[in-house]
Amino acid sequence: MKSIYLSLLTLTFIGCNNLSPKEYTGYYTYGHETEIFTDEKTGQDYWIYGNTEMLNQHIKELATSKKTSYPEVKVKILGIDKGKATNGLAQDSDKVMEVKKYEIISK
Repeated sequence: MKSIYLSLLTLTFIGCNNLSPKEYTGYYTYGHETEIFTDEKTGQDYWIYGNTEMLNQHIKELATSKKTSYPEVKVKILGIDKGKATNGLAQDSDKVMEVKKYEIISK
């Protein structure tokens, strides 16, 4: 019985740990049907949502100035890994991430 409680406590801790924002560095691409961030350490693709309005505006301006459809910028993101998407365009990505803060590292 004691081991069951310990197992439940461990699972609860692991579940809560995934809800904590973490810092990721990688490349973000925004376009007509995509908002993809690729983590440079793991290579995983994240469909991102949340605090991205100004980042998307920056990339739109970059696309216009460079005359390219899907420019890529290196960013540092503070985000929450939400796991695998189960529907929509996001399910083609490895995972989904909620962005809390970001910093553009290079254009």
